[in-house]
Amino acid sequence: MAKTKVIVVGPVLVLILLLFVILIALGNSNWLIGLVVNGIVGIIILIIINALFKSIEVPINIWTFLIAAIGGILGVLLLIVLNLAGVKDW
Repeated sequence: MAKTKVIVVGPVLVLILLLFVILIALGNSNWLIGLVVNGIVGIIILIIINALFKSIEVPINIWTFLIAAIGGILGVLLLIVLNLAGVKDW
């Protein structure tokens, strides 16, 4: 039986939209812009890595998004290392 990979993007998009609403409400918050940019870059990197490498299957959900948003590229690397170490439950 073929294994199907499902990427849930809805909650991530809701979180990004919520962050933009908070950004507009707070005015000029550079740290929030950085958090959103890190999150978007992290999700894009995770999607590319999941598509290119079949041995790495990091799910994209709220927890991995937050790790990628807060940690940036280092957060994504942490997720990959944890996945390769055997942590599969998020």
